[in-house]
Amino acid sequence: MSKAQFSLFACLIPALALASCSSQPQPSTAETPAVDLLADVRTICDEVPARYAYFEARVAYWPETCARAEAAAVSAGDKSASLAVLERMVDDLYEPHAALNTNNQNSPRLVPTGSDLWIEPIDGRYIITAVRPMSGAAKAGLKVGDELISFNGQTPQELAMSRIHAGKADPAPKRLIWAINAAVAGTHAAPRHIDIRREGNLLSFDMAKPEVTQPDELVTAQTLTGNIGYIRVNNSLGNSGTVPAFNAALETLRQTDGLILDLRETASGGSTDIAEPILGRFIDQPTAYQRTVMPNGPVIDRKVKPSGPWTYDKPVIVLVGRWTGSMGEGMAVGFDGMSRDTDAGTD
Repeated sequence: MSKAQFSLFACLIPALALASCSSQPQPSTAETPAVDLLADVRTICDEVPARYAYFEARVAYWPETCARAEAAAVSAGDKSASLAVLERMVDDLYEPHAALNTNNQNSPRLVPTGSDLWIEPIDGRYIITAVRPMSGAAKAGLKVGDELISFNGQTPQELAMSRIHAGKADPAPKRLIWAINAAVAGTHAAPRHIDIRREGNLLSFDMAKPEVTQPDELVTAQTLTGNIGYIRVNNSLGNSGTVPAFNAALETLRQTDGLILDLRETASGGSTDIAEPILGRFIDQPTAYQRTVMPNGPVIDRKVKPSGPWTYDKPVIVLVGRWTGSMGEGMAVGFDGMSRDTDAGTD
């Protein structure tokens, strides 16, 4: 397998580890190195059934995925077309942790890292149920409750089929939802135009890129009314400076009566090297925070150790949302696994 072209398997089994897997690759201006595309395709076809944690939901159409990819690999005329073959295979996993480590201007953005809307079918219509704050969609004026009519001239059904390649006849509901949201995130180069219905009126919007410009601070903190502390992680769970920044913020809130930890803007994921020391600030003894169930193997409880000079032992609420991604999601699950918080927010 060509490592330059395909590095899916480092991030292929999110059920087995809290790993750093969901960062959005930046479009490359360089040509993708030449590869033996057909060999890569066949390797993927063999490895996914053997190593992918969620293969059961994909098993029915995976042979079609592989047949399509092998046929396309034979006729792929250039490096961009070769990359597109692999991207379509990844699409058929509809898995945010499954991603290539290279892309170009025509590549699709990752979801949720590179998305700014969440759309769901409700009573036969496709409704915006979340808008990412400070994103292109938010700045354009999109709102929760708007009904999607079309995106770049395609209906919701056409959008879904543009990202579902094998098994089109009866896609699972979760797959359909992923496909529509992935399509609306768009590609790195193409403009984004959306038509919606709001209170009976048809409206059109041109949206800038979805990605949010982050604050200079890795975390921000303040004391709210009622002596409640508030810490927001600014999509920085992959930055080595986040732990000392979090510790400094927590120090200023030591005398508060409770804490709100805001993980709603962590779409790029991060690393256990960042997450575990933060989790460790809220416990006074080693505590299990994650259970790993190996296929036909042992059940392993992963523990986190106390960290820092003192323990924050007051009540904690963790805010989550559609852009609580990967490690942010893992931290929310970890707090819950330690019985150390109350989660609040959206799915």
